[in-house]
Amino acid sequence: MTPHSLATGLGIVAAQTVLLYLISRRLLLGLVLGTLASHARGWLGRALINVLRLPGNLLHELSHAAGYIVSGYTIRELGTCLSDSEGRGYCEPGKPWSPVHWMPLAAAIAAAAPLFTGALALRVVAYSLEVDLPAADVASEGLASAAEHITTDIRHFITGMDWGAWQTYAFWYFALSIGTELAPSDVDIRKGGLVIALLVGLLVLTIYAVPHASIHPELGEAFYNALRYVLSSLSTALFAGLIGCGLVGAVGGIIAATVGRPKRR
Repeated sequence: MTPHSLATGLGIVAAQTVLLYLISRRLLLGLVLGTLASHARGWLGRALINVLRLPGNLLHELSHAAGYIVSGYTIRELGTCLSDSEGRGYCEPGKPWSPVHWMPLAAAIAAAAPLFTGALALRVVAYSLEVDLPAADVASEGLASAAEHITTDIRHFITGMDWGAWQTYAFWYFALSIGTELAPSDVDIRKGGLVIALLVGLLVLTIYAVPHASIHPELGEAFYNALRYVLSSLSTALFAGLIGCGLVGAVGGIIAATVGRPKRR
């Protein structure tokens, strides 16, 4: 295991994260849900939007809360799209519960949390509903190796689904709901984006610095093994999220583009 291979794995996970963010933010939230919301009329339309968003929105805000809690802060206030007057949801940190805390770091962890917990939740949902969602550890396999069977896995996934089973439609419902709410908001990015970038840069420096540091070789190897395990787990979860959100986003995007948004009068 070399520093270069670990840095490459980190880069792949970062690329998966950015791609999942774009699918969630631009395709699912911007195009699909945006088009649906523009056609929703009256209380029934708003209720439909809320039913669609609620599972993913609740997970999104709980992910923020978990990020703040593990970073040493309590939660002062939390609400979903149902209780928020703007229909977005919110999570406000409270006073620190830990003597070790730093708000910029907590904001960064809380901002990134929905992407990873959402991808993992989608994989858990698929497993619970007995939907065989493709899984690939792109960080360990590499792009070239993973690309060889991705197309085959997706084809088998689609053709192998039981379209007469309620579990299939439940999965797509949760895929759309969770996928729509995966991405951090603009406020989340402003709060934690810079620190996230700095942490990634620091991690890359650490990866390359370990072989030259005055530490026991076994400690360095243990660090590399732990990081490889984390990257592999994240890559597998993110891949599942990309497949589920990408497929439902592609179908929803085609429908949204065909229907279009009503013209303003």
